[in-house]
Amino acid sequence: MCEYLHTNIIAGANAVLPARTVGNDHTPKLPKDLETLIQHYHFLNHVLYSICLTHTPSLPHMTINVLPLTLSSCRTDNFSRLFATLSHALKSLRGLHLLKEKEFQDSSIRAHIDTHDQNFDTDISSFINSALSRSHRRIVLDRVFIDHPTAPQLLTDPKDISDAVVNHFQNAVPIKSTLLSHVLALPARWCSEYSPMDAVTPDIYEFLLSPPSLEE
Repeated sequence: MCEYLHTNIIAGANAVLPARTVGNDHTPKLPKDLETLIQHYHFLNHVLYSICLTHTPSLPHMTINVLPLTLSSCRTDNFSRLFATLSHALKSLRGLHLLKEKEFQDSSIRAHIDTHDQNFDTDISSFINSALSRSHRRIVLDRVFIDHPTAPQLLTDPKDISDAVVNHFQNAVPIKSTLLSHVLALPARWCSEYSPMDAVTPDIYEFLLSPPSLEE
């Protein structure tokens, strides 16, 4: 009965209590104007590609299902000029796209270099993380359930959650206050790991601190 009540309380709490969803920290990689330019280029490229697929040279009038009806009934010479105009516009968009993309890459590289230089002077930890391509990954808890035998508790406040997590990791594994005086006092598994190796003689350590000789 207690387990049934406990299960229903937890299920009800999960269904009723407000949940905090981790926010989306995604930062767009491209500026808005460059994204719009790329979209226009892809659209025009798709239009011309569709025209090439539906073009039938043997017919005097081309039937193009993907374009408006006013274009499918126009004369061949007019349509050829339209196709040439669209092709020229596509090439211009392609050139502008490459130019803007190169400018964005150059500005991004310069911004990263400036950030690295600034972090080297003000935030050495961020500089090292950036140089090593290392990022901090973390788990964000929006609730913590304390499974106490007499007073179970569900925490939703961020401060209470943080305190409970810190308390758990500080006390989950007790640390012995007395230090071991000898390797033989360790459990058998660790005693064999930390004991001196039989294949290595202790004499090899006698001259470690001796100054190097002329022969060396």
